[in-house]
Amino acid sequence: MSSSRLGGGTGDSNEVAKGVANIVRKKRGPNSVTSNACTSCKRAKAKCDGSKPACQRCVNRGQEDDCFYELHTKTQKEAMIREIKELREKNTWVDLILKAIRTSEGGEILKRLKNGETYEAISQSLERPPFPGFASLSPKSQVQLTKAIAEFRMDLEGERNAGDLVEGDGWTNVTQNEDLIDHLLALYFTWVHPVYMIFSENHFMASFKNRSDLYCTKALVSAMLAMACHLFDMGDDASLWPGVDPEYLRSRFLDEARTLLPQDDRPKMTTIQTLALIFLVELGNGKGSKASHYIRLAADSLNTRLEQHYSTEAMEITKWGIYSLNVAWSGLTYQIPNIQGTAELAAEDVYQHVLLDNHDALWRFYRHAGDYAVTSEHPSSAVLVASEKARLMRVVHESIHLLYDSRDRGITARLLLKQYRAYLDWERALPEIIALPTGISSADDLEELVPHVLSLHIEYHTAQIHLFQPFLHLSDFSGSTRQHIMSITVDHARKAYEAMVLYRELFTCRYQPSLQTFCLLHVCDVLVRFSPSQPSSSDVVKFCLENLRETADGRGGFAICGPLQEMFRRTAELCGAPMPEDLEDIMGSGTEYTTEDFLNASTRLSYKQPVDSIILKMDRNITIDFAHEWKEIIDTSGTSSTGSSERAKSMRIDDLLNG
Repeated sequence: MSSSRLGGGTGDSNEVAKGVANIVRKKRGPNSVTSNACTSCKRAKAKCDGSKPACQRCVNRGQEDDCFYELHTKTQKEAMIREIKELREKNTWVDLILKAIRTSEGGEILKRLKNGETYEAISQSLERPPFPGFASLSPKSQVQLTKAIAEFRMDLEGERNAGDLVEGDGWTNVTQNEDLIDHLLALYFTWVHPVYMIFSENHFMASFKNRSDLYCTKALVSAMLAMACHLFDMGDDASLWPGVDPEYLRSRFLDEARTLLPQDDRPKMTTIQTLALIFLVELGNGKGSKASHYIRLAADSLNTRLEQHYSTEAMEITKWGIYSLNVAWSGLTYQIPNIQGTAELAAEDVYQHVLLDNHDALWRFYRHAGDYAVTSEHPSSAVLVASEKARLMRVVHESIHLLYDSRDRGITARLLLKQYRAYLDWERALPEIIALPTGISSADDLEELVPHVLSLHIEYHTAQIHLFQPFLHLSDFSGSTRQHIMSITVDHARKAYEAMVLYRELFTCRYQPSLQTFCLLHVCDVLVRFSPSQPSSSDVVKFCLENLRETADGRGGFAICGPLQEMFRRTAELCGAPMPEDLEDIMGSGTEYTTEDFLNASTRLSYKQPVDSIILKMDRNITIDFAHEWKEIIDTSGTSSTGSSERAKSMRIDDLLNG
């Protein structure tokens, strides 16, 4: 493969450098070899020294961005079990301290907390024997005496309360404030559930109301409430929630969810759902690398025999919801999703046993307490969106293997355009109720539009960008061919950008899905690099940075947006894009982000595609075969019944074939 295919460089100096590198590789191996090699070394069956953030072999090859390590499922599970045990112990300390605060010792304990004493030290002092000689009593006598002393103290203080005496009488132990729980659940079902539908709302609500643990558990509810805390904007409602700190609440709910996770070999469906939600919470916390283990474990668990018999409908919604979330995250971070039974999923119809007509629910704009009384209802179509998203993610899954899996065959023009055809077929088959109308001039034209429909289209256009953008770095294409590929890529970026602008105008960025922030980066990156004037690069940069700032705002906001914002700022500056005059205000606190912060946020040092690795997979004749294969796409797609004239026009190749 000639060096010109990599977009430039002098041939002689590159060949000399490659020769020297080959000699060094032949003479030297790593000083130490790890048993857990990086994925790049595993694929090459090479020895790996296990260095982080990148092993020496990947550094020598200039592939630092492609060097990452995967934990075995067994290792992940053992680590999670240790973490859960530690959290349970910590939870015991906190519960003990909270109970003691309600007694006469409360003032002293608060003073000790302010002085910085650890939970462990305080809880150990609270567990001291109530009087000398206590240890000499029988275990039964110790329990009876301890209970009697506790009841006597409560009688003296006038704090006897049946609700306080019974632990676990609600769906969470973190708070018994029903108004707060209702508010958080409303936020969850408004902004999270329609985008990441990992359980059946009907089945969940039936169990929730009947206090059944078949489709609803404390761990699942706690994970839902933790996720909702990311969206908890106090705003003008601060007086309604005195003493409530969304960030602290989120950490408590998250700790409880992890503590209550069962450790059975045969997981419950609610356990799998809880793992997926913990992934979303930790991702929002800026811990994408750690979060990845949870979504992988959730996906792996779907292939085990579940503990109980569940409704086929509920199972399908969970299966496709976990699949969609796993593939979406893998596609945005350029990883191969670890999904067993891929061939079966590819041949299986989505939502075979889910009756969409039975889910004719309504969606209502909700942010603050009282919104339900003043906002109007719209058709939700949430289940329909979830089913179409699963269909889209099957195409994305195929694209991931085509672009990033070195074990697959090379990328030919036929395979590339076959993927493009699959995306077009998906868009053409969209039901009219969730298709975006053309000719949108403002948000006033879209009163019935719901956020999850916009998010679906943003994901679609981002996937198309990922499919074509690497080919803009090939120098072997003729000028007209490259220009045509660029026009396709930029067109999808503009459409996604328009959808994001609408999302901000209609719903604000504060409530956008966490994965949508990654789409934002890719879309704005394409516009800054390849279309700096339409829209202007200054507007794009300002929009992207402000969007991320708004999503991160508040005590409960998405912390992941901080590192992502800094990544984009650096890239935009390297591209020569003008920075906003109020850049310091937009960037916020001025936090200095480290390499570790970037790795934690997105599992790699950059949000950009690993273009060099993709180019190495491309067939040598791809630039020659492209025009012929493209003509076949036009001949077939140009005669489609839906949107045929517009699609044929967008695919016109008169200049392409003569370029």
